Amino acid sequence: MSTDHLFEQFATLATAPDGIARLRELILQLAVQGKLGTQDAGDEPSSVLLEKNRKEKERLIKKGEISKSRALPKIESEEIPFQVPKNWIWLRLEDVGYNCGQKVPDKVFTYIDVTAINKEKGLIGDDVNVLQPNEAPSRARKLVKKGTVIYSTVRPYLLNIAIVDKDFNPEPIVSTAFAVVHPFEGISNRYLFYYLRSKPFVEYVESQMTGMAYPAINDQKFHMGLIPIPPTAEQHRIVAKVDRLMALCDELEARQQKERVGCLRLGTASLAGLQNAEGPKEFERQWAQVCDAFDLILDCPENVAVLRQTILQLAVQGRLLRQEPGDEPAQTILKKLQKSRDYSPIESDEIPYSLPKGWEWERLGTLTKFIDYRGKTPNKILSGIKLITAKNVRMGYLNDEPREYISSEEYDSWMTRGFPSVGDLLFTTEAPMGNIAQINLTEKFALAQRVINFHPYEGIFSTFLMYAIMSPFLQSCIEEKSSGVTARGIKAAKLKLIPIPLPPLAEQHRIVAKVDALMQLCDALESQLKLRAGVQAMYAGSIVKNIAGGVQ
Repeated sequence: MSTDHLFEQFATLATAPDGIARLRELILQLAVQGKLGTQDAGDEPSSVLLEKNRKEKERLIKKGEISKSRALPKIESEEIPFQVPKNWIWLRLEDVGYNCGQKVPDKVFTYIDVTAINKEKGLIGDDVNVLQPNEAPSRARKLVKKGTVIYSTVRPYLLNIAIVDKDFNPEPIVSTAFAVVHPFEGISNRYLFYYLRSKPFVEYVESQMTGMAYPAINDQKFHMGLIPIPPTAEQHRIVAKVDRLMALCDELEARQQKERVGCLRLGTASLAGLQNAEGPKEFERQWAQVCDAFDLILDCPENVAVLRQTILQLAVQGRLLRQEPGDEPAQTILKKLQKSRDYSPIESDEIPYSLPKGWEWERLGTLTKFIDYRGKTPNKILSGIKLITAKNVRMGYLNDEPREYISSEEYDSWMTRGFPSVGDLLFTTEAPMGNIAQINLTEKFALAQRVINFHPYEGIFSTFLMYAIMSPFLQSCIEEKSSGVTARGIKAAKLKLIPIPLPPLAEQHRIVAKVDALMQLCDALESQLKLRAGVQAMYAGSIVKNIAGGVQ
């Protein structure tokens, strides 16, 4: 199989989930295996390069620039991870370069830490510091110079690899979290850089790491790692070819990102146009535009979330279905709630949009009884009565994790403000704020702080109220009335003043049925997108396997 097959499959691989990352990985793997078609029978064999390296090492030792290295163990056949062309040679990293020594900083120096590496470009970024000796971190010890390759040996920064690409002034000193390799003459630092990023070497490093919190490979094991060395001329051809292929990956990535941003903008703008349409004619025009671009809009999984929000917003605007003239108007419901209408009337500047005939605006505190708990939450124990905290209340559903419990004795002294029941709503006032879910628990449970129970009064369908509070409009109202800097929260007194759009009871039920049906369609759409992504990933994996195993 020729490398032309790799180019033919570029577009296919790039569209798969993580496709471009897998392409980059494949390119490096093929490069270090000698499978990119870069051989030339006229190249000086690597064995000659090895002899040159030996002589250069002896010269540097005599000059006192490097120390005499220990005798390295012979490379056994079982250590070699893959076959390479005949004129290549396997060496240990210690045979292809040297470290530049260490010292305690004794004058002003440029300090390069692992966080200063631009991981994607393989360069040292601008996040370097010029320090005085008394400011030196304890890890500032290793010397480097232009052309040196530095490799972060700690797992969180495993691919923070870079070439020192300039002469730093004052002198550069890097962290001891780096392994340092200054390549001998005839060893391309770019070829070395690419090999250190390749899957075979990453797998070697990961197999040699020790430590729990911050796994790392020590210098000795790092330099014992193997590297396949082509002739010098071929090293440069490999680097040139990899550079071109990586540039093509960059172009594909930029194009994909541009297309994705365009898709998201189209989806957001089109669906926002539906939400903000004024009058039936404008709504129909906006809906026609959404229909025309429906396939493109929903080609982005992120737009499905926008679609869900649009459905909720249209629901609370009364635009999901036609109103029935025979419905008993919401005003009838409110007349029955006169005793609980203790709040100031809703002002015109609080009303964001007009409601259909038969709907009314009313404050949340009028529509529901609030049950909340203040003070120190009871001690948590391993078993007992379940305690529902803000962490259990997700947007639209209750999550069973984490599971926390309190004793029955403390339950009796804690739950004195009322008891939640099936169908009531739980709302989180902080950490996170604004989540709401319907109670479906038949067992007895307690409520922690930062969770308020809404018990809807007669005529208020709790599922409709939940969907209303989940809508973008009401979430923005909640955000406006919240306070706090590090953690936003809303007090019950302000929450009770939130304006709620209330339809007739019969329409509340019809809206919920419609929303449920549309959300099921969204679920199906997301499943299809995930299935498609899974198929693409499997196909891409098959292509990668075939190319990696078959390119000659």
